[in-house]
Amino acid sequence: METNTHKYTGAVPDGMFGNVQPGSTVRVQPVPAAQPAPRPAAKIVLVVEDNKDYRELIKHLLTVNHYRVMEAGDGQEALAIINRVPPDLVLVDFNMPKMNGYELIQEVRSNFEARKIRIIMFTGAVNRQQLRTLNMDISDFLEKPVSNAKLLESIAKVLGISRPPLPERKPAPEPRPAPIVEPEPISITLERFEHPAPEPRAAYGPGPEAQVLARSPVPAQTPVPAQVMPIELPPEAQRPPEPEPVPEPAPEPEPEVPEIDMMAGEDEHELEILESGAPRKDEQQSAVGLENLTNDSPLIQRVNKILMAAVEMRASDIHIEPFDDRVIVRVRVDGVLKQLTTLPISIHQRLTARIKIMSSLVITERRLPQDGQFRVLIKGQKIEFRVSTLPCIKGEKIVMRILGQSKLNSSLSELHLTPHELKGVQGALKSPNGLVLVTGPTGSGKTTTLYTMINVLNRPDVNIMTAEDPVEYEVPNVNQVKIQSSIGLTFESTLRAFLRQDPDIMLVGEIRDFETAEIAIKAAITGHLVFSTLHTNSAPATITRLTHMGVAPYLVAASVKMVIAQRLVRTLCPHCRALGALTADDKKFLTDKETALLKNVYHPVGCRACNQGYSGRRAVFEVMPVETSAMRNLITTSTNVDLLTELAVSEGMTTLRQSALEAVRQGQTSMSEAFKIMMG
Repeated sequence: METNTHKYTGAVPDGMFGNVQPGSTVRVQPVPAAQPAPRPAAKIVLVVEDNKDYRELIKHLLTVNHYRVMEAGDGQEALAIINRVPPDLVLVDFNMPKMNGYELIQEVRSNFEARKIRIIMFTGAVNRQQLRTLNMDISDFLEKPVSNAKLLESIAKVLGISRPPLPERKPAPEPRPAPIVEPEPISITLERFEHPAPEPRAAYGPGPEAQVLARSPVPAQTPVPAQVMPIELPPEAQRPPEPEPVPEPAPEPEPEVPEIDMMAGEDEHELEILESGAPRKDEQQSAVGLENLTNDSPLIQRVNKILMAAVEMRASDIHIEPFDDRVIVRVRVDGVLKQLTTLPISIHQRLTARIKIMSSLVITERRLPQDGQFRVLIKGQKIEFRVSTLPCIKGEKIVMRILGQSKLNSSLSELHLTPHELKGVQGALKSPNGLVLVTGPTGSGKTTTLYTMINVLNRPDVNIMTAEDPVEYEVPNVNQVKIQSSIGLTFESTLRAFLRQDPDIMLVGEIRDFETAEIAIKAAITGHLVFSTLHTNSAPATITRLTHMGVAPYLVAASVKMVIAQRLVRTLCPHCRALGALTADDKKFLTDKETALLKNVYHPVGCRACNQGYSGRRAVFEVMPVETSAMRNLITTSTNVDLLTELAVSEGMTTLRQSALEAVRQGQTSMSEAFKIMMG
């Protein structure tokens, strides 16, 4: 160290340089300048935002405030960066393509290495309250639009720093360097950017907000850039300058719906990415064509293909069931469950979240059952899926009922009624008033029968009104109301409203309680033709059920015109059915008269054109008119099912057992299908 020699002439305070006398020569060695304390390393912030302009503004604001900034345009890109270079903080927008903010958070929290990363979410005022109910593990919500000060304050608070960190600088050569003057942050204001119209998207699930951030005009002079330590990323994670936008090529056409055996054997890695962001469905439930979606997420494509395959196979239900090591997807075709495919258990939660988003259900609620629905357009046909979730020990099971894929019958002859039954039904439909009931268990085709009757009666000179839960078919020129019990729109309240709408014909989806039954019966007595359904095992049992609800027997006798009980049986494939004789086991359950009637029966075989020997289903009926005085008197005096059945048979009613055996005799179904009706 260089020393300076000074000749001291004045008095020296004791103890300053020891015992130094005036006139002595003192060698003074300069004290080295104090070294600055080491500053903490700049915090790494990952900005995840699909709006490029807004992303660049945030990046600039954080950079001039001495944060290290990485950026991503969507959740998938962000997840790849997080796995390689974990940041200290993630700023993420909720609404993004290719994995929204919620899904990104789920992925981050499921990763042991990244689950402690702090997260701040941007959202709009529209879905702020909804997001707060999701119990997402995040540090803060920032509602768009957000000011510079609010954003910087939130970041500093989350990261636990009193002020933005300073970058490390090389010391100046002077002993006393001039103080560093930090550049003032550039002010950011809010406005809207004009964007090109988005590509058509699915109409279900949460949609992007219209609000975006922009900046005020930047001053002409270029500010002094802050010294920021660069972040070295792997070559695949580095973002080259984006080229000028060019028109995207047209998406490839959707491949054909795979057959059942083509759904298996998917690569698990293709199912790891989840895409969402479909806009939330509105009250009209707008239909969206699945086959035209341009989603590039394998999981979304898989969900779409499952739906399309089920519709192609004429399935009535889709079952998604989690087990220890796999998820089994089954479909009910012609009343029989068949396995469609299996999926890895690792994607179950994301698969469930996707379907919940489509159905507008609460994604994070896994403890309670939920019900929802969505509607799509598949090959020009509107298909509605009624969704039910159920918490099981291995996870949530999902069942989706497929509605609207079958076509309405244009005439009563297509119902496979016998001539005697057809004549009775036609007579009931010509009546200006009365109650016509169709009964049977769930999935027995009651709705199809009711709609066929409504279709026959649909004329310009009649006012037809229906109350349904849900509306399974849309019929032109018919006023259809969807029941919504959650808001008080029940069958009872809707029927009361119908009576003030000058109706001629009313259809009630189901009579579930005394109040609904009472209103329907009073409407039938006061000059309206009313149709409805009940869940009973036979036509005579329907009379007993109404009285057990509390309806007076004399009102039942005065209002009911006809009761139709029905079941569905699978029809034999006409290409491969084989003629044979009754087996010894078959004869044990038949009377001698029935055995003589069924000398030869057909059996299922199976071919490429059918489903294990069967193709489609048909209904078998039990039609009980209530038109004779004897029947009305019996209903008034007694509701014994056996007595009612005996009288109805004597008046010409064909029982369900007889209808099923007649279908066997005609070669339309097998004995095994008939036994399902006979033993039921």
